Amino acid sequence: MTKPKILAEDSQSIFILAGEESADNHGAKLMQAILDKREDIQFIGIGGEKMIQKGLSSLVPMNNLAVMGFVEVLKHLPFFRQLTHEILTEIEKESPCHIVLIDYPGFNLRLAKKLKERFKIPITYYISPQLWAWKENRVKTIRKYIDQMLVIFPFEENWYHERGVKASFTGHPIFDEYVPTEKEELCKKLNLDCTQPIITLYPGSRQQEVDQHLPTLIQAAQKLSQHNNNLQFVLGAATQINLKKWILPKWVKVETQHPQLALEVADLAIVASGTSTVEAAVFRTPMIIIYRMAALSWWLSTLLVKVPFAGMVNIIAGKKIMPELLQNNFTVDQVVKKAEEILSNPDKLKEMQSELEKVSNTLKGNGASQNAAEKILEYKS
Repeated sequence: MTKPKILAEDSQSIFILAGEESADNHGAKLMQAILDKREDIQFIGIGGEKMIQKGLSSLVPMNNLAVMGFVEVLKHLPFFRQLTHEILTEIEKESPCHIVLIDYPGFNLRLAKKLKERFKIPITYYISPQLWAWKENRVKTIRKYIDQMLVIFPFEENWYHERGVKASFTGHPIFDEYVPTEKEELCKKLNLDCTQPIITLYPGSRQQEVDQHLPTLIQAAQKLSQHNNNLQFVLGAATQINLKKWILPKWVKVETQHPQLALEVADLAIVASGTSTVEAAVFRTPMIIIYRMAALSWWLSTLLVKVPFAGMVNIIAGKKIMPELLQNNFTVDQVVKKAEEILSNPDKLKEMQSELEKVSNTLKGNGASQNAAEKILEYKS
């Protein structure tokens, strides 16, 4: 084993790695919080447009890392091996004072092992992988190679402490910039009619997810529109998503610059399971949670996943407060049936909003990004 390299104490750079869209959002907020405290810090690593705007020098486009599912990851192993080599070479050259890994566990945990073997640099893991859902044995890797774990769900702090890992709950970073906006103002920004129902389609932040979900969502929207021509539809999609692969109906408004606004304005959202379900909870937007993946990946996940729900809001609530349509249950007819059941029942909508408010209240912290920045800058090994 190579002897760990001693870090130069005068280093003023931080290596930071985000592998997908939501991590890019949280990483950019964290970078700004660090710069607010130490304006001399420079950032190297991997991130998306928002992190690059904050000054990150990204080794490769973040979109190259957007691979999901067991089979899909296997196909890209040569790329990830080469990327690991490039990262180790860059850190050898730059000698950052700290390494921050954001979520993205399949790659980041393997990288952490190699980093600890070669460098004597503190490693913070920000936004925990969902080890409490599956792959709990990965906690051994975290205990051995991660210096501090910063978590954004309150129950995770105790979960890690019980397993001998130093962890701190920072609060959820979505609250750092969220300012509630009146629906009338949101409708004006998005050119929507506040007097008519609004359904938002939110197929995911990765191209792979959108490819799986969008055709079914558009067909469901067409069927819903035929049943009720007063319905308005908004498609919220990240800027890097290629939507030109489909001919979208003209009556579907596409929002790529500020897709969160589309989620916030909705009376009902149809949302791919992931971080967006938490965003919808903060906005008090009732939702139908959907997800589909490659058949083999789904089969393997059913064997390995230990939690009873897919949606994070349901996991936090400890019960199914939002309906889930997963894999073979995610069909046009099922989406239409569930959407019409919810929209036709005002009491049900109010109940769903009340449950989402309870979930949202458990996630509030006193400035997640500021808390995380302090933990990183003040870390002493």
